[in-house]
Amino acid sequence: MRYLFVLICFFSLPAFAQQQASALASLKTAPDNEKVALYRTIAQGYAATEPDSAVHFANEGMRLAEQRNDRQGQASLMVTLGNINALHHHTELARSFYNEALGLYRRLQDAAGVAHTYDQLGILDGSTQNFNKALKYYQDSHDSSGLIETYEGMGKTAEENGEREKALSWYLRALTQYEHRHHEPEAYFVLLEKISKLYQEKGDSSTALHYLETGIRKGKKQGEPSGGVRLLNDEGHVLADDRQMVKALEVYKQALSEAKRYNQPNEQAEALIGIAGVLKKQDAGTSIQDLEQALKIARTLHEPKLEARIYEALAGIYQQQKNYKEAMSALTEEHSLIDSLLDADTVKEIAALDSSYVLERSREKTKNLEQVNRVERAELHLVLILAFVVIVFLVILWLYLRKVKRLNGELKKLNEELINSNRVKDTLFSVVGHDLKGPAGSAAQLFEMMETEEFTPEEMKSMIAELRIQTSASLELLKALFEWGKSQLQGVKVNPSDFQVRPIVERSIHLLSQQAAQKNIRLNTQLPSKLMIHADADHFEFIVRNLLSNAIKFSYEGGEIEVAAQTPDAQEVIFSVRDKGVGISKEQQAVFLTSNIKVNYGTKKEQGSGLGLLLTKDFIKANHGRIWLESEEGKGTTFFIAMPAA
Repeated sequence: MRYLFVLICFFSLPAFAQQQASALASLKTAPDNEKVALYRTIAQGYAATEPDSAVHFANEGMRLAEQRNDRQGQASLMVTLGNINALHHHTELARSFYNEALGLYRRLQDAAGVAHTYDQLGILDGSTQNFNKALKYYQDSHDSSGLIETYEGMGKTAEENGEREKALSWYLRALTQYEHRHHEPEAYFVLLEKISKLYQEKGDSSTALHYLETGIRKGKKQGEPSGGVRLLNDEGHVLADDRQMVKALEVYKQALSEAKRYNQPNEQAEALIGIAGVLKKQDAGTSIQDLEQALKIARTLHEPKLEARIYEALAGIYQQQKNYKEAMSALTEEHSLIDSLLDADTVKEIAALDSSYVLERSREKTKNLEQVNRVERAELHLVLILAFVVIVFLVILWLYLRKVKRLNGELKKLNEELINSNRVKDTLFSVVGHDLKGPAGSAAQLFEMMETEEFTPEEMKSMIAELRIQTSASLELLKALFEWGKSQLQGVKVNPSDFQVRPIVERSIHLLSQQAAQKNIRLNTQLPSKLMIHADADHFEFIVRNLLSNAIKFSYEGGEIEVAAQTPDAQEVIFSVRDKGVGISKEQQAVFLTSNIKVNYGTKKEQGSGLGLLLTKDFIKANHGRIWLESEEGKGTTFFIAMPAA
């Protein structure tokens, strides 16, 4: 959510898209003294959807600003690079760019720039101290725009911390700063949306509607319909949630009419989705027609996220009609769009991260070289003055060589960090490919059966439910592993809670049942029904699923695997995953204590990477647990996991 606020802060929706298009058109003909600002505008426009392009244009602007010795331009582009990295969760890089911008603004004695940068740091870290520094400057200088920025930042931080009333207080303070203005900017309507959303969450739909209607009136009054149409759609959502379906339908139709009138296809699609949602129970056919019309608009706009939402709504209506074939087709299209978005976003984020690191390393190298050059000039002057004093010359030479050695050491360290970063990336994608094979294979088998066999509606419904479970598990695992990849750069993040173990173990067994059935392996559990532990639930599920998958892989056909638990004391719970498979040699058991077991083929030549077990050890360690094993070659293996008791 914090990164969404960064997005709202410097992208003003349709208005900013027009600025970006205008900046791109002007870039070729504009003089150099205007190009730095144009590069910044273009970078901001691409930040949300094309982070690699955003970083590219910001870097181009930075090079031009450095050539022109434009310190003001460099500082503003540093803030923009910080915003881009903050938006895409590269927190450390964002903080580095913000701090560098802060230093430049201080050297320029630009108090407004310093205050603005403190606002960005406050949003990044949720730091009240940074907000207060910005607030003091804006209050002293009577800068209402700056006060709005700070109040909104403080409100967003409070909202993320679950302090809804405090968030409303800050947002309403920001709103008062617009009272004496004759013309409201796009940010004003965005602020009204946020205030309305909080009141709706409180269950106060009448107040939520009041702020939306205020924005609609203001938009019409000053002849700017773009924000008004969006607020009309929001009003329809509030009325629909409040079960005022007749009013909601009327508002959605008004939004559709206004969107057509002012050529806002995106809002047309939103209005059609809303109308379809209101009518789906009493007139499903009309709802489907509305959604198909919205789908045409989304395709014209090249908006895959909007398309995915429409397919999800279509699937719901088809399911309501018991038209499971069309429902399955719509769900397949939705998942395909989500997968393509995930793949594209991943590539763009990696490219943007690499570009940001290259820029950061380049600037560090430049600083180091400047420092070396300053030292060398000082040494040259000293040698010219004291050439006849040999001992002084030797001391200076020794200092110089020591500095060069230190710089070489720093360069080596940077190279090691880059190698480690690449290792983490390779590890992440290898694990994704390995651990997603099981659920994906099960889903593929079910699809093959559905294609070649005849099934009753009840059987088809059961298979669709199974497909949903398998694909949902795959998506959850993909998200978890992607977060792990980032955690290797920023540290493993653990979200501990008290939870029951049995449902998680049973879900893992169910997901692996197809894999076990192929080898006629029985999966048994010996778990107390209400056994609870204190750990990260996602981590624990991954650990159990990985150990079970490995046990199946190295078990013989017709074998048996047992998951059990015991509580030797009130401090921890010890789980065991026992198989009667090929076992592990004494040498490999010794290796497991310090690194990772060498990967072998399973009893049916199943191939693995061994990376899942390495990730399992990382998660257990992060959750303050322990792992060990007992094994005898030819007789089987038992893995033990000790986790904190709830």
